[in-house]
Amino acid sequence: MEENEKKQAQNSGEGGRNHGRRRRHRHGRGHGGNGNNGNAANANNGQEQKQQKPTVAQNADNASGKKQQNKQQKNKQPMPQKGQPQQQKNQNAQQPQPNQQSKNKQKNKNEKKAEPPRKDTYVYVLDGKIYLNLTNKCSNGCDFCVRNERASYYGNYLWLQKGEPTAAQVVAQIHGLGDLTRFKEAVFCGFGEPTYRMDVIVEVADFLHEKGLSVRLNTNGQGCLINKRDIIPELVGKIDLVNVSLNASCYEKYQKICRSMFREAGFDGMVEFAKSCKRQGVAVRFSIVDCIGEEEVEACKRLAQSVNVPLHIRDYITDC
Repeated sequence: MEENEKKQAQNSGEGGRNHGRRRRHRHGRGHGGNGNNGNAANANNGQEQKQQKPTVAQNADNASGKKQQNKQQKNKQPMPQKGQPQQQKNQNAQQPQPNQQSKNKQKNKNEKKAEPPRKDTYVYVLDGKIYLNLTNKCSNGCDFCVRNERASYYGNYLWLQKGEPTAAQVVAQIHGLGDLTRFKEAVFCGFGEPTYRMDVIVEVADFLHEKGLSVRLNTNGQGCLINKRDIIPELVGKIDLVNVSLNASCYEKYQKICRSMFREAGFDGMVEFAKSCKRQGVAVRFSIVDCIGEEEVEACKRLAQSVNVPLHIRDYITDC
């Protein structure tokens, strides 16, 4: 009886201990302690996580705080004195920005390249002769022309910026030369073909004759083609000598170096112009430059002799 009670008591104790171990194992899982301690740890962890994650209200407060801090920092900057904003604005206007500085440099560079204001040259003096610049238009584009890539000719600006002159404007500049008796002759020759301005040639030639000057016309001989009429009767009594630039002995060679807008008709018309001047009583001559080669010079002599027109061989003139 006693043994049975002892066994029951032992079994009861062992069962209690086993049951207790099982209960502690079940409730203390993962925390190494009993159920109550695990719950307390979980509660503490939950509270820490809640503290680490800000609430919507806290985010709003933080944003409001940053705005307030920025506002305070802005307010800490010294306020300008009365009248200072306008002064500061004026200082900023006086100090060009980088892009503005670059534009100003480019503007100054362009201004330096621009030619200074000047009067157009209608009349200039060279070698004791008066030269008359009436136009920049020309029916030829000669390789050897002195106006190629030049802004001036012996210091005379012959490119006309204000348009072609009237006869009165040309005469006014001639008057500006003073005593005209010191000049040998007057020559219609500039940066263009003078026969584009036949009306001015006739009127100015009359003035020059009144002053006792001899008058010469330097031309490419295409004046009749340019004006679409025979202009030679208008030269009679006005021009004392017509100088026709021959430049080559045939059309092929002429066109290669002179590039007439009239092409073959330009060369043929030039030769016919010289012949017609001679027929109508206007003194005329051909001219060539000495740099075309001896063989071509001889060929030009033969051409001139064939039409009974004198040939003048001149030096090639270069700009100073």
